[in-house]
Amino acid sequence: MSVLSVLFLLLFSTRLVSTEENLRTIGGIFYQDAEDMKVALKISAENYNFSVSIKEVSQRGEILEIERYVCELAEEGVLGIIDGIGGHASEHIQAITDMLELPHVSIQHIDLFAKNWSIINIFPSPIAYNKVLKSLVETKDWNNFTILYIRGHSLLRATELLRMGNSIDKRSVTIRELNGNDYRDVLIDAKKNGCVNFLVDCPARNLEQLLQHAQQVGLMAEEHSYLFVSPDLFTLDLERYRYSGVNITGFRIIDPAANEDLWKFTIQFNTETVQNLEPVQIKTEVLLIHDAVVVFNESLKKVNVTSTQLSCDNYDSWKYGSTLINFMRTNRVKGLTRSLIFDGFGQRNEVIFDLLELTSSGNQTIGHWIDDKLKIERPFIPDAQIGEESILKNKTLRVLIAPTAPYGYVKNWHTALEGNDRYEGFAVDLIQKLSDALGFNYEFILEENYGRKDPVTHKWGGMIYQLITEKADLAICDLSITAERQSVIDFSQPFMTLGIGILYKRPSKEPPEMFSFMAVFSKEVWYYMMLIQMGLGVIMIFVGRISHKEWQNPVPCIEQPEELSNQFSFANALWLIIGSVMQQGSEIAPIALAPRMITSVWWFFTMVMVASYVGILVAFLTVQKGSMPFQSLESLYEHKSISYGAKENGSTHSFFMDSPKTLHKKMYARMKEQGWLVPQNDIGVAKAETEPYAFFMESTSIEYTTERHCDLMQVGDLLDSKTYGIGMKKKSPYKRYIDDALLILKEKGEIQKLKDIWWKEKRGGGNCGQNSDEEEPQLEMKNMVGAFVVLGVGSVFGLFISILDMLWGVFKRSVKYRTTFKFELIEELKFVIKFSGSVKPVNRVQKQEGSLENLAEVAEGKDEIRSLRSIRSGRSTDTRRTHHSHSSRHSSRSLSVAFAKRREYS
Repeated sequence: MSVLSVLFLLLFSTRLVSTEENLRTIGGIFYQDAEDMKVALKISAENYNFSVSIKEVSQRGEILEIERYVCELAEEGVLGIIDGIGGHASEHIQAITDMLELPHVSIQHIDLFAKNWSIINIFPSPIAYNKVLKSLVETKDWNNFTILYIRGHSLLRATELLRMGNSIDKRSVTIRELNGNDYRDVLIDAKKNGCVNFLVDCPARNLEQLLQHAQQVGLMAEEHSYLFVSPDLFTLDLERYRYSGVNITGFRIIDPAANEDLWKFTIQFNTETVQNLEPVQIKTEVLLIHDAVVVFNESLKKVNVTSTQLSCDNYDSWKYGSTLINFMRTNRVKGLTRSLIFDGFGQRNEVIFDLLELTSSGNQTIGHWIDDKLKIERPFIPDAQIGEESILKNKTLRVLIAPTAPYGYVKNWHTALEGNDRYEGFAVDLIQKLSDALGFNYEFILEENYGRKDPVTHKWGGMIYQLITEKADLAICDLSITAERQSVIDFSQPFMTLGIGILYKRPSKEPPEMFSFMAVFSKEVWYYMMLIQMGLGVIMIFVGRISHKEWQNPVPCIEQPEELSNQFSFANALWLIIGSVMQQGSEIAPIALAPRMITSVWWFFTMVMVASYVGILVAFLTVQKGSMPFQSLESLYEHKSISYGAKENGSTHSFFMDSPKTLHKKMYARMKEQGWLVPQNDIGVAKAETEPYAFFMESTSIEYTTERHCDLMQVGDLLDSKTYGIGMKKKSPYKRYIDDALLILKEKGEIQKLKDIWWKEKRGGGNCGQNSDEEEPQLEMKNMVGAFVVLGVGSVFGLFISILDMLWGVFKRSVKYRTTFKFELIEELKFVIKFSGSVKPVNRVQKQEGSLENLAEVAEGKDEIRSLRSIRSGRSTDTRRTHHSHSSRHSSRSLSVAFAKRREYS
């Protein structure tokens, strides 16, 4: 009986423990596409005897859905929530968990935190990042740099760097926002402004696209340096950038060496996701999910809590929540991302960073950030020591060069030259610079064949063969660094970065359009200008009619007029507005305050518009744009009338032949089939000048060619990115010293100076630059024909309107005086063609002199004439002069009638 009791107690205890373990539930909120994080949570929870409840948010920005899932997890009685959402959505999760006093563990960078919040952030804090970034920038001695960040992404981790741009540090800090899906416009603008040092703070999902766009716009060369904030940079495949010479530095928060837990997790993760990743290839957020579960597990070992179902509607709070949160913050735990130590805000400040750098040998650790101190472990040879410790000192090296402009030339001298004096060029000067730094002597060997692997015998020829067989020590020319060549020889650090470009003749300049002066403003602006003028004309009429000061006495001589006139008719208002735009003014002068205010504002508006128009008009009249038949590789392929080609058996030829892209294969097949390939670059350049022929060649060669052939230019972006290096045998003892010397020459700008000399100065360089300095051509008739057309059309239209006005007046007079239209027209034309006098008589033969109407008009006329005579004789007293500047106009009906009848009776 006692045995049965013991068994029963054991069974009951086991079920009780099992029930308690099943109650250890952790909630997780992720986006639907975050499969890796969901798998990581399931694996970690299973390893530490937790059950999980995962909620999947359909898409980013669904705040209401996220809030609903938080409340559902609280009702399920979870011990805490692991937040894989990040961004501003985490603030909504934080608000609810703070009310419920439920632990909220975030694995993303967050901006807002307070001491009484329930959040614990596993991601390194902004404080930790600011310290290490500031120390790195000071170590790199960046006097000016540009911060690149994604829209919506905080710069909280770079606040110390922003403060460095003050007058004390004398550093120039520029901030550029990357928005949308295309970063090239921002990067091109940075390149034009001479930016070479970049700090990149953007999410891991944007890194690869940013690197690609930087390479496409030519910002991945040896003079460029990048510092990436994201710890996921070196989880990407950076193979394509290894040989570009660019300096790329980043962080890592894991220690892959001797970390059994990391390797165990990696194996489990690969099994679940059917992948074959190394520990260093797993995203940081995935590893932080595991560490979040570890924090829960270690804290629950020290405190006994009971989960409770909580309701958001009832504003419940978990009585054990604050206790568990405090234990999680104060407990020191070791996870996959090293030690997890939090401050009173739940932030992870004490972080160990590994500093990594991309080199031609791959990703290399160059230092560490430990205990708030930067420790650089990369060896560096100071400038003063190079040459003293070099094993090259006093040695004579055999150096291969090629007679390829501008890297190597054979001098044309009036006397026979011997030895190294026979040659000159960029490569010759570069070797001399290295010789001065390292103390070696050299002997040039001319070799035209760079070296290509025979597809049948698999043997190398040319320079590569001579290096393999140690018949030469170095090879310096436009020798591309390729993986195939690196399998048999070594290369130095790249001394030049380039890519394949398209060389084509400059388009012929097209004459400006007839109405090019209209292109200063867009159609929309012109439409709005017309609409505003019409609308303002109506407003001026309305304001003029309601302003009592605008109603003036038409005849100032009459003290008490029976009628007042207003100058703001539609024609006058429109003439005032148009006259202002044309900067000619008008005789219409507003009197009342309101019309004057409106007129003043309109004058200011026209001043701005006219100044803007005139400032841009010159460029539109003088610049003649050319029409390029293609702008990209795709449009070139579709353009059937243009042929294209490359140099046979060169690296550009190999690029098209070996490219996996369908378009490149099609273009290579067409080049080979049509016989468009050329044996030498000079032939391709000549064809590009004289025929509709696009020639593919290296961008450095294009720069050299366009400096001497002004009618040629580069079209479109580069098709790839490659580098030139100094070739040497495998495991050459000279490599280290040559690499260090090249780095110093780059930092001093010596290599760029040599390039400027041989590309833009010597051997015909700079000719095209001189042409651009010639004085601007005078404006010809083709530039101004549009203005003449407007003048002619406007004048003809005005003449047409005046003829219609004359015919209408003739018609009205023929009706009024009961004459024929023909008679009135002849009389009018007789007067017009005389071209004499500015006074027009209005004498009319009265048809019915005895009529009552005529007698009344005569009587009225006599009265008005008497009145006028009395005015002239001075009998009128106290005549009042109005303050209106145009009060004596003779357009008044009563005054005109009086004078007309006076002339008639006289």
